[in-house]
Amino acid sequence: MMDKLYITHYYYPGTDPWKNIMHLPEQEAFAVAKELAASHPDTTSFYRFADFVNYYPNRKMADEFVRNTFIRLGGKPKLHNPYAFVLGDCEYLKNWFDTGDKLVLELSDIPDEQISFTLGDSCAIISQGHEPTVLTKRMLLEGIEECGSLEAFCKKSLGKYAYVEVQMWDRRENA
Repeated sequence: MMDKLYITHYYYPGTDPWKNIMHLPEQEAFAVAKELAASHPDTTSFYRFADFVNYYPNRKMADEFVRNTFIRLGGKPKLHNPYAFVLGDCEYLKNWFDTGDKLVLELSDIPDEQISFTLGDSCAIISQGHEPTVLTKRMLLEGIEECGSLEAFCKKSLGKYAYVEVQMWDRRENA
């Protein structure tokens, strides 16, 4: 019997975890990124907004690649750009956001056709010129079961990556 699995979205205190800069029109996204970078110059998680001219196209490519691959695997995403989570907990991201603020959802509560996974940070992988490995929930659960535990699956599958990235392709209104 597998332990209950959950997904976590870390966010900066005082921000809304259901706001995604990639859901904005491009011009507005760049304006918001400029404001965020200026108002949080020493916060690691906001550095991507200081370099938005590079981050934006990579994030757009990563989201498109993962979405298209997920559709080929049977997913039915409702959004063009997902909400980003991590499978379980991740000290690296907790430190990156310099916070204990997080949104935690049980994986079993998310419809299979609205959630995908990548081994590692999809945007970072794309920016390095590689294609991320995209998994469906079924593929992930089979991999964990085959390895005997989430910890064993991560040790076998992640290699140099710090975490399993989770893409949620619909907003959970009750979360």
